[in-house]
Amino acid sequence: MTAYRLLFDHVLTRIDPERAHERSFRALRAAGPVLARAGFPAVHDAAPVQALGLRFPHPLGLAAGFDKNARGIDALAAMGFGHVEIGTVTGEAQPGNPTPRLFRLPADRAVVNRMGFNNDGAEAVARRLADRQRRGPGSRVVVGVNIGKTKVVPDDDQVAVQADYEKSAGLLAPYADYLVVNVSSPNTPGLRTLQAVERLEPLLQAVRRRADRATGDRRVPLLVKIAPDLAD
Repeated sequence: MTAYRLLFDHVLTRIDPERAHERSFRALRAAGPVLARAGFPAVHDAAPVQALGLRFPHPLGLAAGFDKNARGIDALAAMGFGHVEIGTVTGEAQPGNPTPRLFRLPADRAVVNRMGFNNDGAEAVARRLADRQRRGPGSRVVVGVNIGKTKVVPDDDQVAVQADYEKSAGLLAPYADYLVVNVSSPNTPGLRTLQAVERLEPLLQAVRRRADRATGDRRVPLLVKIAPDLAD
């Protein structure tokens, strides 16, 4: 048995999963400069990928959900990720679901995530991304921005829903290499009703228009995150 396995089984599993995530992410951000100097040649030697009109350094990227608030983009890039998708970010800051909301399944080498879009909100995340841009990005990592619906916005009010997504798109598109509209999370009540064509089409049109106004001549690729269990 490896030293890490002993540490995991007898120490790490005794720490609350969400607290462990926060502490490890904080340590990762602190170690970012060291990681950047060390490099990850096995990953960096992979062939670049051309997609969405973008050049990804290699195929390995980090999905949304880990760095919800754009706090560790360059530290994650230093670990070897070629693209980092931040979020899900909502129009307004929100605490997410009540705790406990993150659960380990050690036998399955998995976790169950019921966080519920806890994040600092589009305005705070946009300021953080703007600060990163002013400093000069510490890496060439491709940055995706994943946006979702604020929980308190009524899911049956299409106008309010579109305004909520438009707010996030307008604030965040200028800093995104690609933008993702998230309508798939099961942890936000009513969110998946937006996957119906008659609701999704006008929503995407509204987000597309708002993103284009925010970015001018640069057209940001727009993706949609849908549930994996939808019928054709």
